[in-house]
Amino acid sequence: MTAAVTTQQAWGVEQRVALLTPVPLFAVLPPHARQELAQRFHPRKFPRSAFVFHEGQPADTVHIVAAGRLKTVRTTNDGHQIVLRLINPGELLGVASGWGGGLYSTSARTLDPTVVLQLPTQVFTDYLDRYPSLAQAVINDLGARLREAEERILDAESANVEMRLARALLRLTTLPTPAPPATTIALSRQDLGDLTGTTLSTASRVLSSWHRRGLIFALRERVEILDRAGLTSIAKGS
Repeated sequence: MTAAVTTQQAWGVEQRVALLTPVPLFAVLPPHARQELAQRFHPRKFPRSAFVFHEGQPADTVHIVAAGRLKTVRTTNDGHQIVLRLINPGELLGVASGWGGGLYSTSARTLDPTVVLQLPTQVFTDYLDRYPSLAQAVINDLGARLREAEERILDAESANVEMRLARALLRLTTLPTPAPPATTIALSRQDLGDLTGTTLSTASRVLSSWHRRGLIFALRERVEILDRAGLTSIAKGS
């Protein structure tokens, strides 16, 4: 069962509007529409390692992360967990699955104590009908996610473990803004291994090697990039 409690008092309408305004999907909406939409979102709080939704459940809700982080995962027939995507504040999930009344194709699990704003899928679909610019923005966003997925598939087929880990660290610290890249990734070695399709022991071995070489500062659940140029060289296979 999903563990969650509502936190409407902590995330009032003004805070919801402030969250939605810089999000590219909602930036295309006129201010009155964003205000109206913010009123329809309902905040919920999840503890760390809680499931927001499970693979195979009816995709009846669209989610946007307000605080904290999530990972979307899929479990293979042999029980192995594959991390497909990391979701940061301001990012949506459940849009593609819910469009057309389908089922969630993945599970979503929190990495931190997390606040998620939730909107019934039917309400979101109504807004897509009313505002074609929003529908186009959703298509653009899904296209960007597809390209990222294709790049990861290519990595898995053509890049060795060191290249995949280096590319993941660089990607995770590249912000979707003109701001300089971040330097710290708050993920466990297990999460990084799952994200790059390798084992915990292999991810730990590579990260420890880079730690000794001064490329990164690696702790159990945090990695700090010290030499971005060096990681970039590894990512390129140089």
